[in-house]
Amino acid sequence: MASANDDDVTRGGESATDVDPEELQRQLADIKGAMGLAEQYPGRAKLWLFAGVLIGAAAVFTQATFFFADRLNSTAYTLIWGGFAAVVVAASWWMASRLPQAEVPASAPSWRAIFGSLIGFLFAATGVIGDVAAQVEGLDRGLVFFGLVIATVGLGLLITGAVLSSYRVRRRDRWVFYGGGIWVLLLASLIPHVQILRYIGVGLFGVLFIVYAIAAYVYLTRA
Repeated sequence: MASANDDDVTRGGESATDVDPEELQRQLADIKGAMGLAEQYPGRAKLWLFAGVLIGAAAVFTQATFFFADRLNSTAYTLIWGGFAAVVVAASWWMASRLPQAEVPASAPSWRAIFGSLIGFLFAATGVIGDVAAQVEGLDRGLVFFGLVIATVGLGLLITGAVLSSYRVRRRDRWVFYGGGIWVLLLASLIPHVQILRYIGVGLFGVLFIVYAIAAYVYLTRA
């Protein structure tokens, strides 16, 4: 009788400890896949809020310089664009440097490589259109470069949404970045063609981006 009980205990022990590592990994992945960005990586949504407000404020300040368009020469426009681009680059790089490092899945790309590539693209595209833009005077020339920076921000948001899937962030949180990328790219494409946006488009982007950053933060951190 004792022998039978011992056999039962042994079989029970074997079934309790006989765990398929692959199945366990899949279950853990499913659990993480149902979690949000703020749940998996506390504090990262706040980084996005700070970076978004900073970029938006820089755009509003840049728009304010347009009121002096008749007094600004090419050098002034270059300096203003350079300042705007520098803020966007610095905010993006700062955010990337503070994103999860120790918890990076093996299949996830490097955030620094991604944002570094976007920065490289921005300056390469600036060089490509430089000679053409030089033939355009005043405000129109500024719109070419400011629009390029805004479009790069939109592209960055779309890429961020895609990369977050590697971190198993749930889809509804990733759509915050997909949606942001879509409206930013749409606005950037309209600025040169809609008369009112030629004069207020950059500032409008700044205001909308601040609102978007705040709304995204509230959405990402809600229960």
